[in-house]
Amino acid sequence: MQENAELKELARLDQLDRTRYWLGELSEQELWKRDRIRLLKVIELVEQNIATTAKDFTNAAIVFQHGKDEQNERWAYASGMAVKMMRKAIDLDPSTHRWLLAAAIDRDLMVRNLPQIYGTQYTRKNENAPWEFYTLDPTKITDVERKEYHVKTIPEQKSALIQMNKKKLVQVYSKLKDINKVLQFCKENFDINSDYDFSWRGISTFAFQLIRIGKKEEALSVFQLLTGLYPKEYDPFHSLGFLQAELGLYKEAESSYLRSLELHPGFETAKRDLSNLRSEFL
Repeated sequence: MQENAELKELARLDQLDRTRYWLGELSEQELWKRDRIRLLKVIELVEQNIATTAKDFTNAAIVFQHGKDEQNERWAYASGMAVKMMRKAIDLDPSTHRWLLAAAIDRDLMVRNLPQIYGTQYTRKNENAPWEFYTLDPTKITDVERKEYHVKTIPEQKSALIQMNKKKLVQVYSKLKDINKVLQFCKENFDINSDYDFSWRGISTFAFQLIRIGKKEEALSVFQLLTGLYPKEYDPFHSLGFLQAELGLYKEAESSYLRSLELHPGFETAKRDLSNLRSEFL
């Protein structure tokens, strides 16, 4: 069964607008305004029982997750629905990326002024202020459980906060307007202690931002750079494989998925995507 086109498009626009925000094309207030419009639409669709597949529920959850409204009651409703949608998605397809559920649970707790338990949420006083780690109750979830949900351990979260407040590669791209110059910038300045976010997650985020604005070939070159810089990280190889498959590079995608699984044999999402690739294209 195919995913619903309207829910898919709403989730795509949610992610696209976040990229446009980082490119400086949208203000935070304009982003929230668009989020509210999408929230009302996804509420309407869900009430019509449009969502039937795991992808449908995931797409709905993405919009609910970011659905902000002046009325706190509606915001709390949206955050609770994000949790509900992600639980349904995982029930239908256990290989669904569990980080999204952890993030939804944490966001829901934050909206209700309660401490988060996984550690996925950051806040800031205004769009020019530095990011801060939202209050965490470390007693509810162990670091082993966090890993099962692809969430950073508490020590890793402290390091991630430092990365969040560094300059972003999407800002370099916005200035240089040339992916080759950005890649060269990365190669010449790569240093985890740089003022720029050269963490593997930071570079991966930049690649996904390129995908969201339709620059898949450019994103491919970024993922190729990323796997070269971080050859022991399994997640970038999975992302590279997923994009290669979308671009019709099926044998290359298979190799990337296999490398991801070699580094992390228990990575269910990579297992699913490799199986789907082999059954449909190889």
